[in-house]
Amino acid sequence: MRSVITRALLIAAGLVTVVSLAVAGFLLFTQAGAVAAAADQRDAAVVAAVLAVSSDADDVRGTIARTSAGAQGRLSVVLADGTRLGAGGGAPVVSVDGAVVSVVPGAVPFPVGAVLSVLGVSVVALGAAVWLGHRPFTPVLRALRVLASSAGRRVRLRGPAELEALAASINEAAEQTSSLLAKEREMIADVSHRLRTPLAALRLDADAVGPGPVADRIRSAVSTLGHDVDRIIQELQPSEGSAASTCDVASVVETRMAFWSAHASNQGRMLEVDVGEPAWVPLAPDALGAVVDALLENVFRHTPPAAPVGVSVVRHAGWVTLVVEDGGSGVADPSSALHRGSSGGGSTGLGLDIARAAAEATGGTIHLERGRLGGARVRLRFGEANSHHSPASPRAWRLWRP
Repeated sequence: MRSVITRALLIAAGLVTVVSLAVAGFLLFTQAGAVAAAADQRDAAVVAAVLAVSSDADDVRGTIARTSAGAQGRLSVVLADGTRLGAGGGAPVVSVDGAVVSVVPGAVPFPVGAVLSVLGVSVVALGAAVWLGHRPFTPVLRALRVLASSAGRRVRLRGPAELEALAASINEAAEQTSSLLAKEREMIADVSHRLRTPLAALRLDADAVGPGPVADRIRSAVSTLGHDVDRIIQELQPSEGSAASTCDVASVVETRMAFWSAHASNQGRMLEVDVGEPAWVPLAPDALGAVVDALLENVFRHTPPAAPVGVSVVRHAGWVTLVVEDGGSGVADPSSALHRGSSGGGSTGLGLDIARAAAEATGGTIHLERGRLGGARVRLRFGEANSHHSPASPRAWRLWRP
């Protein structure tokens, strides 16, 4: 902001300086011309005074030689008898007893010294104008610095009325945001607590079903859902000083695929899983498990039962890549697929949003492409834990080839 003000002051003061120099130069040049004309008049008057008392050619010639205009060859005299004395043939200036004194105007010298003096004064005035021009903006700049450094806390500043009103608006917006966030947390906590009652009933019903693979899957799903509800409630509670969690992507994927493999087997899907070597990322196991479940739930919900599914994990150059692809028809609207709540196809878009948030939390990216199986491929790049890697940019982008 200070540089913008400086440039504005320099432009304004510079224009004033240029105009001042032009006017001063014109006036000085005009004055120099007037001084030169007056000097020629004085030289002509001196010669005319000699002619008034003597018409001797030698006396007049000597007088002409002693004048500046005569020495420069610009002054001449024509005596009454027609004799021309001196050089030049300018316009008549004065006539005495039939003798005519003429002067040729000389070149007017440009006043370089005076103009340089005016230029020096103008430069000093320009610097003073810029320095003094900054003073009225000092409260504005101070208030803007306070605004810029008040992120995450209440803004308190004294300055122009407009900036004080802006600070009040920012404080009001921050308070409304905090209130909305608090209400949202309360709502999520309330809904989560209310889910515990039907979950308890489902758990009892699942236990009453008896043994068998179907009953085991129901019990596993109910247990997972109950665990997720408990985790949501715990995360809503403020926690201080907790250490950052890490997990092995390969291990988490293997654990979650135990559930999804059974589901794929029931539908007759071909499922390919390749997790490779251990790969640690700075995420909690539950958070990464939620990502895997969200992506695979999208596949099982939006592709035909016979469509193949592939899941792989690759570790390379400080990045851990999780790939989930399918043999379905692909994403109907790739341009909006990574926007929360607008994925299309009857979906809420939360699955991809959960995956995107987890990847970005590690400094990684999410990519939506066409996979080798013919359908959609979601490729998540997680920053490896305790590893240096170049920043990934952009954070989220879409690539879809027909």
